[in-house]
Amino acid sequence: MTLLLRNLQKAVALNTPALKKDVQVLRQVMHIQRYDIAVLCVENDKMQELNRMYRGMDRPTDVLSFPASEVRAPGKLPDPWSDLADLGDIFLGVGLINDQCKQEGTNLELVLPAIITHGFCHLMGYDHETKEQWEEMREQERSILESFNKLTGHRTRPFVSVLP
Repeated sequence: MTLLLRNLQKAVALNTPALKKDVQVLRQVMHIQRYDIAVLCVENDKMQELNRMYRGMDRPTDVLSFPASEVRAPGKLPDPWSDLADLGDIFLGVGLINDQCKQEGTNLELVLPAIITHGFCHLMGYDHETKEQWEEMREQERSILESFNKLTGHRTRPFVSVLP
């Protein structure tokens, strides 16, 4: 189905065609090509507004995921042929992500697929509020990115790196 990828920020130059290609590969690896998904790259002030509104945290964040429907168990998605074939929306705070990359000496283009994978996992019902959830989500991300790296030649590592 549809992938909507929009770069609505101007703080960081993005190679949008390359990012879209990476997102399409991730969708293939995760078997979610039949689902509608939006990935929106926004300014830090928009991320702060969303984070404050939905999580009660008055600061920008790197990624927020908004599932289109309730997922009963991690990875158990609605029938992709139904009217519920919309996974949801992922917002990326590209400015903050870029600042983190600079501090850590990493490459934004290698980090974005990991952060998008993290967002996709949230859309699919995975979370990291407990140690058990963290371990399950980390393993899911590791598996996805291992397949992604084989297909793309990237060396992207999972985003969830700190225990709750």
